[in-house]
Amino acid sequence: MAQSLLHKQKASSQYGDLLKSIRKCVPLKISVEEKINLILRKIIKELGVDVCSCYLIRPGDVLELYATIGLNPKAVHETFLRLGEGLIGEIALKQKPQAFENALEHASFSYKPETDEQQFKSLAGAPIFYENVLLGVISIQTKQPFVYPPELLNVLQIIALVMADILYSSVASSAEKKISTGHQHKKIEATRLIPGIALGNAYIHRRAVLNTVLADDVHKEIKKLDAALKTAEDEINHLIMKPDTKSEQSDILETYLMFVHDKGWLQQMKQEIENGLTAEAAVLKVCSDLVRRMELTKDAYIKERIHDFRDLTSRIIRLLHGKQLISTKKLSRNAILIAESLGPAELLDYDLSRIKGIVLEEGSQTMHVVIVARSYNIPVLSGIKDISALVLNNDVLALDADRGFLYINPADEVLDEFESRLKEQKRLQSRLTQMGSLPAVTQDGFVVSLNINAGLETDLMNVRGITYDGIGLFRTELPFMSSEKLPDVEAQTAIYRRVLGEMKEKPVVFRSLDIGSDKILPYFENRNEKNPAMGWRSIRVTLDRRAILRKQLRAFIHACAGKTLWVMFPMISTVAEFTEARKTLELELQHERERNQVMPKEIKVGTMLEVPSLLFQLEELVKYVDFVSVGTNDLTQFLFATDRSNPIIWSRYDTLSPPFLRMMQFVQQTCEKAGVECSVCGEMASHPLEVVALIGLGFKKLSMNPAALGRIKAVVRSMNQEKVHEFLSRYLSDTTASLRSLLQAYVNDHDIFV
Repeated sequence: MAQSLLHKQKASSQYGDLLKSIRKCVPLKISVEEKINLILRKIIKELGVDVCSCYLIRPGDVLELYATIGLNPKAVHETFLRLGEGLIGEIALKQKPQAFENALEHASFSYKPETDEQQFKSLAGAPIFYENVLLGVISIQTKQPFVYPPELLNVLQIIALVMADILYSSVASSAEKKISTGHQHKKIEATRLIPGIALGNAYIHRRAVLNTVLADDVHKEIKKLDAALKTAEDEINHLIMKPDTKSEQSDILETYLMFVHDKGWLQQMKQEIENGLTAEAAVLKVCSDLVRRMELTKDAYIKERIHDFRDLTSRIIRLLHGKQLISTKKLSRNAILIAESLGPAELLDYDLSRIKGIVLEEGSQTMHVVIVARSYNIPVLSGIKDISALVLNNDVLALDADRGFLYINPADEVLDEFESRLKEQKRLQSRLTQMGSLPAVTQDGFVVSLNINAGLETDLMNVRGITYDGIGLFRTELPFMSSEKLPDVEAQTAIYRRVLGEMKEKPVVFRSLDIGSDKILPYFENRNEKNPAMGWRSIRVTLDRRAILRKQLRAFIHACAGKTLWVMFPMISTVAEFTEARKTLELELQHERERNQVMPKEIKVGTMLEVPSLLFQLEELVKYVDFVSVGTNDLTQFLFATDRSNPIIWSRYDTLSPPFLRMMQFVQQTCEKAGVECSVCGEMASHPLEVVALIGLGFKKLSMNPAALGRIKAVVRSMNQEKVHEFLSRYLSDTTASLRSLLQAYVNDHDIFV
């Protein structure tokens, strides 16, 4: 064996013969275990190794010896290793092929007496993956120490692909049989990503899978790959050029084209084809290797892009199969899309007028597909493990992304409830549409300025038909997060100009860059802090990296030439911190004046109030600011020392508690006394019952999620501000945990539209 492996030309020929021999095993009408044993025998015969074994992953992250030629056969189904235990467990844990010249002497070696493997010195192995799901490990061993050449490890990877296809087919088949016999009503708790409800039929989104792994004609496969990449490029360009594609969606799709045009990536795939793989297997192998490297990183942004990369991989494999885009004939008119994960381009391939909801096995707020779904008001749930195995196509689903539940084949009473809620939703929407152009004024004449929070131009699409006063918070970090590099002044200016152009003469309050915590930039240092929410984030970052802040302020100035510039600094903890940020703005203004640039006609500078320390300097702060905007999300968690992402404790503390409302009243009265505009731009301004309290306390300006705008306007127009103020005043000194139930009873008695 050693001689044949050391001569590369001979080894390549030998490997080719092995792969041809294995190809003949795949279509045989024998059991999976018999196929695996046959492949192991051929590996031993062709390579001249002494042992070849297959380990499969079992529940609880345990590896079972499933088949072996060379070890004690009595150890089959009797030998188990934990993930990370021994060399086999290490290969599975690290998710990459590895070789050990003298395995017995390696620190990680774990001896299992029942295998009789003490006589074998060297070991090499490769993980068995199917669509990035670990199925097991294939390994070879020799009696003598041996240095395995890289090309042999590559062949092991190819064999692992073949074995994955065989093993997964068996698993999928048994799963389908299990499903068909256990069709019942189910209620599953899930994570809410985009609120809303939907009732419809399941449509399971399945990504393209391998048809064949081993190639007969290298040149034919390379031509197929080139053609598929060209068609993928054409499809993506078509999506970009569609009239209803928004600019942010175009930016996301442009990154796909970067991969399609990447020569290094293409070269890797062609190399795998020359090693004996089909074009589809080469694409899957190269992409799977990259995805596994991405999964090992701690960078949250990079991990989020995994879904996009799988999206592109699936598209190319589909094209290699000669399959066209999804037919709308397969979708019901009320379809709920089910997927393990989903990329934005995959979603845009569907007729979105038929998609009423989305359920993902894995997903988060910052996924590109969630950003796209939000722009179309499609409710989304995530966090349901094995969702594609729990649901059949055309199952009736009731999706409740307001409360966080998915009902599979719901009982009649659940269907009745959802149908009632959907009818109520339509009635509500009709009522909101009727009052869309009416002013936000209470019944006793208290005028409220309603504004929206935005971070993407698509957010503005959600409020057409409803009059509002402006953007009270424009989150500038989202374009930074969706870019592959730090946007320069020109790129930022273009974004801000487009937003201002869309808003015409309405004011836009630009918040300076708020990164850190859960908002990670791919090109920026990630410090992996233990408590990032209270660490190096937001204004702390941009004051330390002053060039980033100055470039952004310069872009604000350029975009607002001839208009009013509203700038708001986030996470300000002291007056000194605010004045430092304002000095930076003054420097940029002076710089632009000296260059004879067209300047903003007026400049308004303010701060978010999110850090409790600022409450104790509020009377000094109002001397330096033009406006204050209360960010209730962070202020709540800092005030109560509660992690708002922790469901165990977040429900214990309430923004409708007397101490919180008393604090909000103090902020409003202090600002009003100083003649400083005061608004609320946190989540509190998007919830109807909380808005009743805010207006009762005297807040005249609110900025909210665009989807909440119509309902909040209805709240304002149905209440009497002075009477709510009198009601709240009686309870602000109470020691009860919350006034929520009292306030709910009040609005019910007074027909306030909550």
